[in-house]
Order: sequence, then C-alpha cells, then structure tokens
Amino acid sequence: MSESKCNILACFLLSFLVFFVIYSCATVKTGPIADEAGGLAEPAVPAGPVSPASPSGTMVPYEGRILNIFFHALVARPEIAFKGNRKEHYMEWFVTAEEYKKILDELYLRDYVLVDIKEFYTVTYKNNVKTIEVKNFLVPKGKKPVILSVDDLSYYESNRRNGIVHKLVLDQNGNIAAWTASQSGGGASSGGEISYDLDIITITEDFINKHPDFSIRGAKGIIALTGFEGVLGYRTQAERSKTPGYQKEMEDAVAIANKLKEMGWRFASHSYRHLNMPNVSMASFTNDNRLWDKEVKPILGETDLYVYPYGAALEKIEEKHQILRGMNFNLFFGVGSGYGYRMGPKSEYVYMSRMNIDGRYFRQFKNNPDRLFDINKVMDKQNRGVK
Repeated sequence: MSESKCNILACFLLSFLVFFVIYSCATVKTGPIADEAGGLAEPAVPAGPVSPASPSGTMVPYEGRILNIFFHALVARPEIAFKGNRKEHYMEWFVTAEEYKKILDELYLRDYVLVDIKEFYTVTYKNNVKTIEVKNFLVPKGKKPVILSVDDLSYYESNRRNGIVHKLVLDQNGNIAAWTASQSGGGASSGGEISYDLDIITITEDFINKHPDFSIRGAKGIIALTGFEGVLGYRTQAERSKTPGYQKEMEDAVAIANKLKEMGWRFASHSYRHLNMPNVSMASFTNDNRLWDKEVKPILGETDLYVYPYGAALEKIEEKHQILRGMNFNLFFGVGSGYGYRMGPKSEYVYMSRMNIDGRYFRQFKNNPDRLFDINKVMDKQNRGVK
C-alpha cells in the first residue's frame, strides 16, 4: 500500500475514534428512583444533554432518591408562640426563624441544593390524552437535590397572635420583606415593623444571595396556600368584598404573588378551607374547589401542583381524584418519608411524598442516625425547654 493511502486510512481511523469517544461521553444513562416504600418507581426519562459546567463543577443527572421537605410559617418570636395557650401546637408543628437558618446551613454543608419542581416533569397531550414524563434533575457533580415547600403561608390570624409575622410586603426598593403590625395596631406607615430575617421567604432569599450555588438555575420553593383567610397575609376572601380597603388588599396580594413568581417561587393549591378531603362530603369537596377557582386562582394564577391538607391523599378515592385531575392538577403531594414518587395509571399524574421538618421531627429523629442534620445544633433548646 502506498504511503499516501496509509496516511488517508490513518486519518479516517483517527477521526472515527474521536467521534466514538465524544459520543460515548455525551450519552447519559438514567435509571429508576426508589419510591417511599423502598421499591422502584417508573423509569426516569433521559434528562437530555448535560450542561457543560456550573460554579460547582460538571452538571450530571442525579439518579438517587429525591429529598422533598416542607415547613410551615416560621415562628418569629418563640417567647410568644412557645409560652401561650397554644404552645404545644407551635412547638410540635413549627420551627423558629433561627432554627430555620441553622437548618439551611446544615443542608448546605451536606451538599444539598435546591431544585425547581418544574424541571422534574413534562406534560404532553396526544389525541386529548395526557401523559406525564419525569426526568432526572441536573445538579453539580457530588450534590443532592432537595425540593422545598412551605404550607399555609397565608398568615392566619391565630398565627399573627402567636409570634409569626403578619404578611409579606414590597419595601421601598421593590423587594420582598415581612411586615408585622406594632403592638398599638399601627399600619404600614405608622409603627409597623419591616424585617428580612424572621420569615421563611426572606431568610431563604438571603441565604441564596450569600450562597448562590445552593440554588440550581434560580430554584426556590413551592408555596402551598389556602384561601379561607386570604393569601400571603392579605384578606382577599369574597365575603370581605364590602369591607373598606378590600380592593387594595386584592391588588397588593396580586403584586406580592407576581413578585414571588418572578423570583422563582412556585405556587400550589393547599385547598381552599384546609379540609380532610377523603372524609368530607362530595358537595363540600366540590364547593371547596369552586372557591379556590373563584377567589385564589385569580391572585396566584394557574398551577398544576396540589398539596393535600393533612397529607390526606385521594388516590384511592377515584371520583374525587378525577375531579382534581380535571382541574389540571398533575402533581400531588402527601406526607411521609420525603423520598421518591409514584406514577399514576397511564402516567396521567405523579404522587410525591414530603417530609415535615418541625418540632415533631426534632423529637423523633434527634437520636436517629438517618436524620438529615444535627438536631442538637439546630434546636432552640432554651425556648423549647430542652436540657
């Protein structure tokens, strides 16, 4: 064989080898994620090409168990909440602002990163048949995704009286802040207190500002709201429509909701009245959905996320569950281990388990080797009366 022909053959073989190596490296393998019962969920759909890099390194599809945690509104003043006539309630189901800050520190040190629930799934329609496909989250190599949600962030009157801030507002720079009325009842311009370190939204935002690598592609969390006492601290119930200032409450609520969406927060329905949905009558159930559509959706906009009140799921009650699916809810969240998901029949919905982080979690997992963080470091022992 002539020397020129050998050179041509060598170049061809070298080009083929380079193509093979590049193709092999770019091919991503995905696999099933363990569900909350320890079994395997439906296989994940390939997440697509891997992003070249992030500040923390190469982005890779995460193939382990997905952690899903939730909180309630934070106790800003434990000296009130943990001393009043409802102290057992707040000590059991809530954490304080200072405890939450330490929890974020602990999660960050343990390589968790916030991910956006919207990157987990896609919804497609073919011949009017809905199909949901799930994907692997893309995270920096060595990091673990966590989905964050907050329940009942409507700043109920009972919470306002027990050491929780009163509502979210926009400060003079157009940024989200928390506001609490003065003891004398002063309004926003007469004695109210603006704060940035007492509420779960503002604390999370501050933490991400200091640690931008904790949020993947701007991910924040899911805010699950009811409507029976309004939303986000604004009394927007239709029954108050004749009350002076009602229109301003509506406008302010919409402005806050739009700002939160702009910042990357997602909204979910937590029902309108926070009822135990498996146990209520069909008439009560359908009325609850009607009120959500009438009073809450115009403020928050569309959402396909539904967080069950009390974690009381409806998957085994098809008549009610079908109604929710007909309202275009696609992802349903309960309470449990906090890991994994289940696909519904024909992949028409997804159920996800969430883990509650609160005083009960502190008590139950304090000495458990599977705890998410060092509870002794996090817990406010003084205000909780723990030695």
